[in-house]
Amino acid sequence: MNRLVEYGSVEAIPFYDCSNKTFDEWEKTGVKKGWFGYPLVIFGVFIEFLYIPIIYIIIKTKLIRHACYKIILMLAMIDMSATCCSCLITGPLLIIGSVFCMYPTFTYVAGGFVLNIGLASKFFESDFSKFLQKLLEDLIFILPDTWCMACAATVSLFANRIISIGFREYADVIEKKLAYSSIAFVLFYGFYIYYFTPSIVYNSDIMAWLPDPLSEDVPSPEAAAMYKNTIQAWNNWIFVTCMFVLFSVYFAMVKRLARGQKSKASKAIFIQCSIICFFNTATALVYNALAIVTPAPWILAFGQICWACNHACPAIIYVTMNDTIRREFYRLVFRIKKVEDATSSAAVKSTTQSKI
Repeated sequence: MNRLVEYGSVEAIPFYDCSNKTFDEWEKTGVKKGWFGYPLVIFGVFIEFLYIPIIYIIIKTKLIRHACYKIILMLAMIDMSATCCSCLITGPLLIIGSVFCMYPTFTYVAGGFVLNIGLASKFFESDFSKFLQKLLEDLIFILPDTWCMACAATVSLFANRIISIGFREYADVIEKKLAYSSIAFVLFYGFYIYYFTPSIVYNSDIMAWLPDPLSEDVPSPEAAAMYKNTIQAWNNWIFVTCMFVLFSVYFAMVKRLARGQKSKASKAIFIQCSIICFFNTATALVYNALAIVTPAPWILAFGQICWACNHACPAIIYVTMNDTIRREFYRLVFRIKKVEDATSSAAVKSTTQSKI
């Protein structure tokens, strides 16, 4: 983002100029993949709606008072933003077959974020759609890189839990300080990645967000150096390593606390470790592989699915394996259903009485 501020516009940035082809010519370089885009959008909408009651429950039941739930709440909000990126932005870009030079400003600034209402306005011309487009264009400038933030938040959460278990006698003293320190670190890290590192841009043909906008007719070492984002690559490798180590330590500590018994808690931790580590690792490895080779289409599609699931699985884990959140979630859902049934019954009874 600092380059956008420095040069004043995206196409003024060296090696990001798209003037060598017309919009129609750039459009032909993309590939429309509605078969993949529409399911991503539907999945993203479902996960966004699933996170809303989870956040409500964490605040309503005062779980937010616990240090780890402060980080969980932050991670949930980051995951909602990341789901917007991985599903609600990527899906429409796949549907229309977008490449960087079709919408350079939006794609560069988004860097993988916020639904492109500008695309929707092609289909829904109205004052409201223009207002919403302007609103999101303003908001997009303050939204950091969600993948790197999610990596930092996830590592911070489990480091926090390991320290809390390992130093239980000092938990009351250190947990809250650790939580606030972790939140401050995640926010600072996300801002740094977003503002001081090169953006990534989407290409529907390759089905991935790439550092290279593919705007140059002839690749050059100077252009490659301009696109290179070493920090994000290192983020992926360090994240995968940290997650493997932290989850292994965390599971071992929970297992030891269970005194070797086949407890429900140790089983749940093992399942969570397996699910989250799988999606995290697969996503990071696929995107790091893109810096070396272009994987087969099915591998790229698999990486996209893992990316979407990586930010969705915490919500599913919360409502299926976290006793407090699961109980309150079912209570909230079924209470709404009971209210709807009662309202429906009252309406039927009123109609029947009026007929009599």
